[in-house]
Amino acid sequence: QVVVARVARVCRNDRGGSPRVLERRWTSFLKVRLQCAVPGDASFHFDLLEAVTPPQPLHGRPAVLALFGTQPNRHGAGDMGTWGAIPGSAVCAFYLADVERAFEGPFAEPRGATWTPVPEDRVPRPRPGCCAGTGAAAGVGSSGDFPDETLAFAKEHPLLHGAVAPIAGRPLVTRTGARLTQLAVDTGAGPWGNQTVLFLGAEDGRVLKVLVGTWPPVATQHPAGTPAPGDSQELGDDGDTDSEMLLLEEISLYDPGRCRGPRGASRVLGLELHPPGRELFVAFAGCLVRLPLSRCARHGACRGSCLAARDPYCVWLPSRGCVPFSEDLPSGFEQDLERSTGSTGTCQGEGGTLGHGNIQGWVRQPGPGSTATVPVPVLVGCVLGSFVLGVLAAGLLAACCRRPAAAKGPPE
Repeated sequence: QVVVARVARVCRNDRGGSPRVLERRWTSFLKVRLQCAVPGDASFHFDLLEAVTPPQPLHGRPAVLALFGTQPNRHGAGDMGTWGAIPGSAVCAFYLADVERAFEGPFAEPRGATWTPVPEDRVPRPRPGCCAGTGAAAGVGSSGDFPDETLAFAKEHPLLHGAVAPIAGRPLVTRTGARLTQLAVDTGAGPWGNQTVLFLGAEDGRVLKVLVGTWPPVATQHPAGTPAPGDSQELGDDGDTDSEMLLLEEISLYDPGRCRGPRGASRVLGLELHPPGRELFVAFAGCLVRLPLSRCARHGACRGSCLAARDPYCVWLPSRGCVPFSEDLPSGFEQDLERSTGSTGTCQGEGGTLGHGNIQGWVRQPGPGSTATVPVPVLVGCVLGSFVLGVLAAGLLAACCRRPAAAKGPPE
């Protein structure tokens, strides 16, 4: 038996059908498939729905992100048997408008071994699945007042033909060789709130931190009124933009010595972001672990490592090293999410100062009321000048305060 992921819809005011059809059963229940697959000549499907995020804005539009897995291992031949033998997971995003539009599509009915669309001229009116008192069913007082023909059709045809396609037509993240179990997302990460970071929990107790880049761009504003780095002036949501996945960290959290539980206790059961505390709560069967969103201190005083990590939660501050971003940081910090500086992660020959070349786009510009940074050449000149003045002052002071030597007596 093949398991597929579907999303269902029910009207809030659905109180069941008439005494003749669908009595004490939903009259508006419809379901449609959610498609999460890697496109190609032979599409690789992820059909098991593991976790779903609450609705949240993506590119200015309401959307949900969902975690899918491959079919359980199946013994036998055929393409599905081959796919089922490969454990894997994927994250797909769906616009709620696309989901809603799918419920207005054709109904499906079985014909032999396949499902085919129902011709529109066979669908009764009001359309099955609509809500009483609204839209095409505005004249229907309650769900029990629908015509028997509409209720009978809804009872026999709860499935819609086709599937809801993900944003950009493909998964945001794919992972083979391991099964992921939970998902949390931060769509406002980074100094400008324009980065998307996924946190993925696995069966073996690991948590993956993933940066999803090259989304269809959305224009956000820099505090000074200019576009933030990597932003576009126009909203591009045509779905043609591919996404780039960067694994920022892979952290093994489960400790059997401190987190005891039944067999399989290493499986991550829940992930919950806590933005005020800049932390992620990870739930296991026997314990709850609190994980900071950033671990910038591991880069220490290495500017190259800090920038090459491309972690939107970390910035390089010359006076303090690699630190977590916060609103109270002074201006002049650096971040290189788009590799504009060519940072390689090495610290050889680096003194923790700003690099050469065009740094626009990854150095925060001073906003109104902030203190501008001092250029490095001016700072070096001031230090050398102070040193020279100090030497001269010390020499003059020694010359003025020197006591005269005592006169020698006459030779004996």
